[in-house]
Amino acid sequence: MTIHEHALQPLVSGLGFGEAPRWHEDALWISDIARREVLRIDTASGAVQRILSTPGEPSGLGWLPDGSLLVVQMEEHEVLRWHRGNLSLYSRTGAVSRSRLNDMVVDRNGRAWVSNMGFDYESEPRQSTNLVGLEPDGRALAAATELWCPNGMAINPANTLLVVGQSASREILSFRIASTGELCDRAVFGTHPKGGCSDGLCMDAAGALWIASPTTHEFLRMEPGGNITDRVATGERHAIACVLGGPERRTLFCLTAATLSIRAARLSTDGRVETVRVAVPGAGTP
Repeated sequence: MTIHEHALQPLVSGLGFGEAPRWHEDALWISDIARREVLRIDTASGAVQRILSTPGEPSGLGWLPDGSLLVVQMEEHEVLRWHRGNLSLYSRTGAVSRSRLNDMVVDRNGRAWVSNMGFDYESEPRQSTNLVGLEPDGRALAAATELWCPNGMAINPANTLLVVGQSASREILSFRIASTGELCDRAVFGTHPKGGCSDGLCMDAAGALWIASPTTHEFLRMEPGGNITDRVATGERHAIACVLGGPERRTLFCLTAATLSIRAARLSTDGRVETVRVAVPGAGTP
């Protein structure tokens, strides 16, 4: 089957290490982990606005039903809440998370899931970890066990399916979200081609995923079952995360980096936001 190839177009450069892109209120929001900032980008002009600075390194972003922004703090194993200009503690996850926290997705009921690395990929051997669930009151629990560096996540428009990529496994997992918020019916959504793995991801209206694969330097569109339909090569740069946004949600906003080391990125300005126009619009969260 033919795989459609796409080329990236530049939008923003000079970032430290961009993560967790979100399309929210007609703008692109991202975390800059290396600079400890949450940014809002006007995609028409490319203007970058700093929304807030965080005490620790930020990653996953999501919004509660009341409009509050949740921000993951990686090394602190905390999620902060930013509301009306005030930053406060929302949840501590250390009892159920290992190594650093990473990405996050928040559903329309205010329930969130937070990924964590499980091990320091720059210095430690691999080990499995939990996927963290956050109840609407901020209480943290182990929502699923035995995941290998869970990373990017997406929820379908019906709020009944959670998809979880893994950075230390080629498998992308899916879970049915019960009415209670419990994750059930664990299954494999699809498997990366050899050498690939998942960083950030998002879902489109056909139920396929756009997935950043940093190890193979590409963004891939994967259908349920694992069939790859589209590919965006990033050359020597690493594919970090992506989200579908824009007026019709037909623009794939792609975050790329020159290094996978956050430590090295603290001293660089090599992070970028790049774009691709796609045929199938985005759906669900993020």
